[in-house]
Amino acid sequence: MRPVTYIVVAALAGFVGGNVLQAPQLYDKVTNHIANSKSEPEGFWSTPAIANYGKIHYVDTPAYNPRNDANLSNKIVFQLNKNDGDIKDPHLGLERVARVVNLYYAAGIPLNKLNFVVSMNGDAVIAGLNNEEFHKAYGIDNPNLKLISELEKAGVKVTVCDQSVAFHHIDREWIDKSVTHTISSGTTVATLQNQGYALLML
Repeated sequence: MRPVTYIVVAALAGFVGGNVLQAPQLYDKVTNHIANSKSEPEGFWSTPAIANYGKIHYVDTPAYNPRNDANLSNKIVFQLNKNDGDIKDPHLGLERVARVVNLYYAAGIPLNKLNFVVSMNGDAVIAGLNNEEFHKAYGIDNPNLKLISELEKAGVKVTVCDQSVAFHHIDREWIDKSVTHTISSGTTVATLQNQGYALLML
């Protein structure tokens, strides 16, 4: 390799390396600029159906709006398989379910027209523990139970996979009474999909 080639390669390596090293700083700079560039007016966020959970900024746009088709079944099964977020806060997957409920409601779909089922499996099953067992494990009451209660008041069925419960060595009795046991998440999702439910992995 000629000396000039070495110089070019070294220069390129330095340029690429320098930009890679600066990437986190650039990302933070852009993110902070966007976050601080505009203040949000009062009422920008709302929780119209599930009070205090799943906040949305609703914009009434026509594209793919569920309100456009009166014949839609509005059937969705949400599969949660990770333990998302801080253990002291409600599960992020359940928050996302609440957000979808809020969005459908804000779009003009009555709650009694929503057919939503949550299937918790994998590490997400701990969100369904009763307060006593959750407190034993984490030293606090289960922050998910209030959200699960609010979801169920809105007609959302929250279920837990008994295969995951067994895999995590959790007694079935440790799951809160508000949560419905199923044979497995796989059979729940497959059964519902065969009944026309859309699947959202959260």
